[in-house]
Amino acid sequence: MNRVVVGAGVATAGAALGTVVSMATMLPGIMAMAATGALVFLAVFLLWPWTVLPVGIVGGAVAGGLVGGGDVRTYVAAHLLLLAVGATALLIRYALGVGRGGRRTAADSGMLVVIGLTVAAACYGLAIGNLPTEVVVAGYQIAILPLYFFLATHTLTTDRRLIAAGLLYVGVVAVLAAISMTVPGRHGGLLTLLAVPPLIWYAGRARGWRRVASVLLAGFFAIDVVLASYRGIWLAAGVTLLIMLVFGGRAVRTGLAATAATGCVVAALLALDPGVRERAQEIATGLEQSAGYRASESVVGLDVFAQRPVLGAGLGQSTADVYLADFALTDVGPVYHAFYVTLLANVGLLGLALVLWPVLRGIRGGLVDRDGAALPFAALCCGFLGAAVFAAPTDGHWELGLLPALALLTVGERRNRDPGRLPSPARIPEAVS
Repeated sequence: MNRVVVGAGVATAGAALGTVVSMATMLPGIMAMAATGALVFLAVFLLWPWTVLPVGIVGGAVAGGLVGGGDVRTYVAAHLLLLAVGATALLIRYALGVGRGGRRTAADSGMLVVIGLTVAAACYGLAIGNLPTEVVVAGYQIAILPLYFFLATHTLTTDRRLIAAGLLYVGVVAVLAAISMTVPGRHGGLLTLLAVPPLIWYAGRARGWRRVASVLLAGFFAIDVVLASYRGIWLAAGVTLLIMLVFGGRAVRTGLAATAATGCVVAALLALDPGVRERAQEIATGLEQSAGYRASESVVGLDVFAQRPVLGAGLGQSTADVYLADFALTDVGPVYHAFYVTLLANVGLLGLALVLWPVLRGIRGGLVDRDGAALPFAALCCGFLGAAVFAAPTDGHWELGLLPALALLTVGERRNRDPGRLPSPARIPEAVS
C-alpha cells in the first residue's frame, strides 16, 4: 500500500511539474528559458540539496556567459536566480519536514549581524536620499556573503554531502577548463583556483591512483590560474599557497611539491598548443597595462569615508560628476574597484569590522589544524582577502561567505579517519539526498 501511495505521489508531482514547465515555456523570450530552468533546478535541489552551491557557482557563470553575452547585469541575475531557487528548495524541504537543519558554526551569529547591518544601512541610505537602485547594488555586495555562508551550512550538512558537492564541482570545472584552455582572450581563473588548494591537501594524504588523479587535476587547474591574465586572481593564489606552505604540515607540503612538479610537466606539454601559447603571450600584455582609474576612484571613496568615518554615508552613496583621468566626468560609487573602499564609504569602520568579523572567525578556525581539511579553505579565504584590496567584482565577493563556512564545516573532522579514502561514488546518493 505504501508503494502505491508513493508511486501515486511521484506520478502526481511529475505531472504537476510537467504542466508548470509547459506553461513556463509559453512565456516570451528569455523569460521562458529562465522560468523553465528554474523549475527544473528546483526539482533537482529538492532531491539533492547538496547540489545547490556547485550548480549555483558554476551554472551561474555558464548561464550568464551564454545568455548575457558579457552583460554584467545578466550574469548577476543568472547567479542570483539559481541561488534563490536553491533557497526556495530548502524552505520547501523544511516545510515538509524532509532532511535535517543546518549545522551550527562559530560564525553564525556574526553572519546574522552582517544581515542586520545590510538592512540597517539600506534603510539609512534610503532615508538620506540615496537612489534605491544604488542601495540595492551596494546591499548586494554585502548580503552575498551571508547568503553563501548559510547556503553552505544548510546544504552541506554531512561529510558525504561535502564530498559529493566537491566531486561534482571539480568534475564540471575540469570539463570547462579543458574546453577553454586553448581559447585566447579567456580571463578569470576563479573557478579553478577554488579547487586547487583542496586538491593539493588531498594529494598529500591520498595514496595510489587517487594521489595521481588529484595531483594531475591540481596541476592542470594551476596552469589555468596562471593563464587567467587577472592580477587579482594571481594575488589570491600567491597568498593562498604561501599560507599553506607556512601553516601546513608535512602532508600539505608534500602535496604542494607534487603539484608544482606536475604543473611544470603539464605546462610544457600544453605549450605545444598555439592557443595556449597565445594565452601565455597575453600575460605580458596584461602586466604592461595600468590599473586604469582604480586609484583615483578609490581616492573619491576614501574622501567620502573621511567625512563619515564611523557609519559611512549609507548604502547606495555616490559622488556625482567626478573627473577621472582617461574616463572624463562620471558618477563614482557605491561600488569601487576595492572591496574595502566600498565598505568604508558605504558602512564605515563599524560596518567593515562587522563584515570581517565572521570571515576572520572562519580563518582562525581553519588554521588550527596544520594538516586538517579546513586549512586549504582558510588559506583561500586569506588569499581573497588580500586580493580584495584592489578588486571588487560586480558579482560580489561571494567567496568570502563560502570559504569561512567550508573551513568551519571541515575543522571538526575526526583525525582517526583515513582522509585518503573516499566513499564509493555509487554510495554517495543514498547518504546525501
